Amino acid sequence: MIKKSALIYLLLLYTNIYSQQIGLNDLPSKHIEPDGWVKDFLIRQENGLTGHPEESGFPFNTGMWTEDMDFKNREFDGGSPWWPFEQTAYYLDGALRCGYMNKSKNLKQRVLNNINYVLSHADSEGILHAGHIDDDWWPLVVFIRMLVEEYKNTNDDVLLQALENHYQSTYKKEESYKVPKNGGFKVRSVLHIEHLTSLYGITGNTWYLEVAEKLYNIFENNQFENPNGATMLTASGMEQGLKPSGHAVTYHEFLKIPSILYYHTGKEKYKKAIYTAYNQLEKHHLLADGLSSGVEELHGNNTDMAHEVCNIPDFNWTTGWALLATGDASFADKMEKVLYNAGFCSITSNFKAHQYYSAPNMPISSDMSSFYNDKTNWGFNGKGRLCYKPGHDTECCTGNIHRMFPTFLNRSCLSNEHEAKIVFYIPGTFSIPIGKDILKIKQVTNYPFEHFISLDVKSAPNKKIPLSLRIPSWVDSYSITLNGKIFKQGNKNNFFEIITRKFKQGDKIKIKFNTTPKIDKRKGIAINYGPLVFSYPIEARKSTTTSDTGRKSSNEFPAYQLFPKKHLNWAFALPESISENEIQVVKEKTEGYPWDYGNSPIKLKVNARSISNWKLKNNVSLSKIPENVELKDEPNQMLILEPMGATYLRITEFPVFKN
Repeated sequence: MIKKSALIYLLLLYTNIYSQQIGLNDLPSKHIEPDGWVKDFLIRQENGLTGHPEESGFPFNTGMWTEDMDFKNREFDGGSPWWPFEQTAYYLDGALRCGYMNKSKNLKQRVLNNINYVLSHADSEGILHAGHIDDDWWPLVVFIRMLVEEYKNTNDDVLLQALENHYQSTYKKEESYKVPKNGGFKVRSVLHIEHLTSLYGITGNTWYLEVAEKLYNIFENNQFENPNGATMLTASGMEQGLKPSGHAVTYHEFLKIPSILYYHTGKEKYKKAIYTAYNQLEKHHLLADGLSSGVEELHGNNTDMAHEVCNIPDFNWTTGWALLATGDASFADKMEKVLYNAGFCSITSNFKAHQYYSAPNMPISSDMSSFYNDKTNWGFNGKGRLCYKPGHDTECCTGNIHRMFPTFLNRSCLSNEHEAKIVFYIPGTFSIPIGKDILKIKQVTNYPFEHFISLDVKSAPNKKIPLSLRIPSWVDSYSITLNGKIFKQGNKNNFFEIITRKFKQGDKIKIKFNTTPKIDKRKGIAINYGPLVFSYPIEARKSTTTSDTGRKSSNEFPAYQLFPKKHLNWAFALPESISENEIQVVKEKTEGYPWDYGNSPIKLKVNARSISNWKLKNNVSLSKIPENVELKDEPNQMLILEPMGATYLRITEFPVFKN
């Protein structure tokens, strides 16, 4: 007779095996062969700052993790010893993924040099380090994220053994569980949970999951014992609906942990924390482009707010975990909106300059226009953070921009032993692992500039596979054909439609989405069409700048300011009663890169009125939109709106007038 304890053990064993089988995985970078505008983007990325990091100045002009970078060599005063290692680890993560997708030996070798150096300089216990600094826990979170991606692409046993040695040696020491009882960056040591659970998923060794849960329980208990603790960073605080506050990047980093633990344990408390936290984040801080404000700190949803560019890849990486954990299509909607709008507008289309802060409403971008940090110790250097530069006064965003698009592409298709999901519609060919087999699908589309997608099966396993196709939330109706015959059509949205069959080479799936412009009524009005938010592009004059003490610019990689060409040529209001039928969709065939300024194949036309009481503050920064507008005695004006991601100076959320 089997003892009760043995039955429990067998049940737990079965549960662990089953959870590993049904959990969805993202795509290793080498399984992505980009095409169309996506290929153009990644080539521009490599030809731009990713292939020329030295143009961004310190610490990207060093050997990175192959040397002891000294933060005192920064072009700016201040900083911390761990900064250069965090910032370059961001870069290396993005460069590795971009290198695989571009099949670039140069990019991959640059990263591999850093990997080999760190692995060969582990200490006698096998623990990896960032140079000789004391506080390297957080930079190692960023660096090891890149190591996990390298393992996914190579299945390198030496690399896996190095990761196992590091974590087993680290967490056999009780002092490794001593989590600070306050906020700040040292509390980010908890974020190693991401990699502990990844090792559990790779090896099946439950010790890693036990360590992760122990670490998290200690973190939660510490935070709630401390009246000044960042309790909203914990799953318990999120589940209670505590208002998100504090440093935005830190909040987004901790927001992923309930998703990761739910993914691996299935515990309902983590699932509730996920949904409640996202609801609270959107309620209190959501801006018109889909991203929460974050001028260092989460800062509400007023129309003069901005977000740190670091938040774009961090939010999408975190939300990708929520997608993996829940399978909920709504998380993919959030990721698309943030990338194509907040993300793409924050970089120049040649990938040679970027902002530190980006904003839905930005009628000026000067050395003096970033007013968000006036009362902090960031001081004067923070004032040029809306400008497009190869590098900024704090280097985290400069490192993070390299991750922004490649990590999004990693979540474009998800799969496990039994099924596959097409999450994002991306021109390119995707080799999707189904156990030991591969389902190879080519996507032919110009999405998001069109809403037609053709999926061509290039090869498939000899077995039935459920293939899930995402129907976004903005869709009014859809139709799917399989080999020329209607498979499914309807007017549902925000879910995955499933085709289950034994796919074969030559199978063709065609998807068509029908939609209309959507009016987003906020404090003002923003207009969406598909996953794109549309903005009024402000005609600007450009001026190069080296006003900051870092002087991070060159003739080939300039830094510049943007000023509106005409006084108040951006101050327009939309009628409060505007309807979808009053917005004209203009589609035209354009040549070249669709994200270049003025080259979008899709535009919107709306009637607006000029107003006189919306001006710049002190001629250097934007004021909030007026609640009661003062109309000029002028006729209606037809505004041509373009995708936010293809604009520089812009108005995205408009004030309203009663008509």
